[in-house]
Amino acid sequence: MIDRTVRALATGVVVLSTIAVAADSRAAFAVGVLRRDGIVLPFAVFDGKRWSAPWPPPNRDLPIPIDVRAVPRRWWGVDAPPERWDLSVVGGTQTARVVQPDWVDVHCSRYIGLRTDYQPAVPAPPRSEQPYPKDGLAISPPREVERIEVVPPDANEVRALLAVVHSSFNDAERDVESRYGHPLKRRAREGVVPTIEAVYAYGDTPRIYYVEAMRAYRQLGQASGECAGIGSGTGWFIRDASSVRALTMVVDLLNCDRQSASYMLPLGILRLDNRIYWLAQFSGWDHERYVVLEVKTKTVEVIVNRWAGAC
Repeated sequence: MIDRTVRALATGVVVLSTIAVAADSRAAFAVGVLRRDGIVLPFAVFDGKRWSAPWPPPNRDLPIPIDVRAVPRRWWGVDAPPERWDLSVVGGTQTARVVQPDWVDVHCSRYIGLRTDYQPAVPAPPRSEQPYPKDGLAISPPREVERIEVVPPDANEVRALLAVVHSSFNDAERDVESRYGHPLKRRAREGVVPTIEAVYAYGDTPRIYYVEAMRAYRQLGQASGECAGIGSGTGWFIRDASSVRALTMVVDLLNCDRQSASYMLPLGILRLDNRIYWLAQFSGWDHERYVVLEVKTKTVEVIVNRWAGAC
């Protein structure tokens, strides 16, 4: 199942060492996703003041530059082509050198990347596997990257989130019901506590959480194991010294096969000018995208949302 695959990837990627590099927060840098086959897929640039996504979006007909020098300067978004990348991978950090431009299939699209001399700790699968395993975050020039924790769903701190997650899930699902309807009445579903499937966290006080939760539904008369639909919820929460509160929660009503579900693979945290940027991949059966999110005290804002491919 794809959810188990993505969970396994996330567990590996986020156990990272911090890149201990002192850098001017005003200096430009690029970030990318490191695939297990050593190809970096650039997806965002910070120019010292703001984020952008100058690297070309997926396109089946986009020509591939013959070498790094042939890559159009506007693609980089930084002063000089980043020929060396710092890699945040399991067990610490590495440096990789760009060998040549390359392309990869991402679901039904083609994305241009940079083949590097990175050697994975485990053999890379065939390039046809989707979503393709990622080994971490690539950044050039070096910056300090902080890790995102994987919190076990049965941990004590997760149990302390349950009441707020439950209430937020119900509120978000009422919004879905008002827009599209729902196969179950509120009284039949809202007393059921959602099952928390994944929790990612950063910081101490405040502590930021991203939660993936679900609630399966059966119609009256359906046998155990049968399904009428699934409520799939994703939400951001903050715990401070006095309470836990929700920043945002969204619920999607899915078919029982979850084919349209999307799961996070967290990549790392960048702190720039006292702002917190959470970098991640979201992927599912038929799509993949890379994001930069700014986590604020009252909301979470999408800064970069780069689609890598979809069917």
